[in-house]
Amino acid sequence: MADKAGYALGPDRASAVEARLGPIARREGLDSVRTLVEQIDPNTRPSLAWEVIEAILPGDSRFFRDREPFRLLGEKLLPALAQARSGPIRILSAGCSTGQEAWSAALCAMEAGVQVDIQALDLSAQAIEKAKSGVYTQFEVQRGLRSRQLIRWFERSEDLWRVSDRLRSGVRFGQANLMDGVGQTGRFDLIFCRYVLAEMTPQARRRVVEALDAALEPAGFLFLGEGESVPEAQLAFRQVAGQKSMYVRKPQATTFSQVA
Repeated sequence: MADKAGYALGPDRASAVEARLGPIARREGLDSVRTLVEQIDPNTRPSLAWEVIEAILPGDSRFFRDREPFRLLGEKLLPALAQARSGPIRILSAGCSTGQEAWSAALCAMEAGVQVDIQALDLSAQAIEKAKSGVYTQFEVQRGLRSRQLIRWFERSEDLWRVSDRLRSGVRFGQANLMDGVGQTGRFDLIFCRYVLAEMTPQARRRVVEALDAALEPAGFLFLGEGESVPEAQLAFRQVAGQKSMYVRKPQATTFSQVA
């Protein structure tokens, strides 16, 4: 997990890990999770290794998580950026999980009447497939969506809800390991990387923060999770006064290579 995905697994995660890996062990015909762990070899069975990584990765996601970042996005940031930019506002959802964050940002843009280009990335292929489908259960849409938003921007399909075609415009999902950067997609005006970095190893956080710094426009904004403690981010970014999760780039920011 640390080497391939950058995540630190402490003893407190042992029971959760065992529960998530149990189905894989049974499918492989093994007598225990311990036996499965002993057989994981990224060199000889890379597909099994990545399946285990995806099973363990944290995947909690919900629409409009914490509310305040999306209020700022819709009411202040998007209108201000639209006045200063000639084209679509570029947004990156880094570590998008099953897509609720990206769809929430798209919904804010539609309601603000601002054109956006949203790129959403995650390490998990399974999460990205669900995000692309835009199909969610009643429980999932109830976590954050207001009734009027659900009725206006989603379509009912039996017991499920599907993101409407109007909301899909300008949203793209792709699989990527943030430790390898965010791809050759240019720079972004806004980056969401929320509840992703805190569980990573310090080395992985440094790599991801450097990638985010390189991908953010000089006058862009970075959103971390509310109350997230990411010491590595303090080199390149500073917190916006009065905002718990919003950051801007420091002028002449110190890079990790300079510190090293």
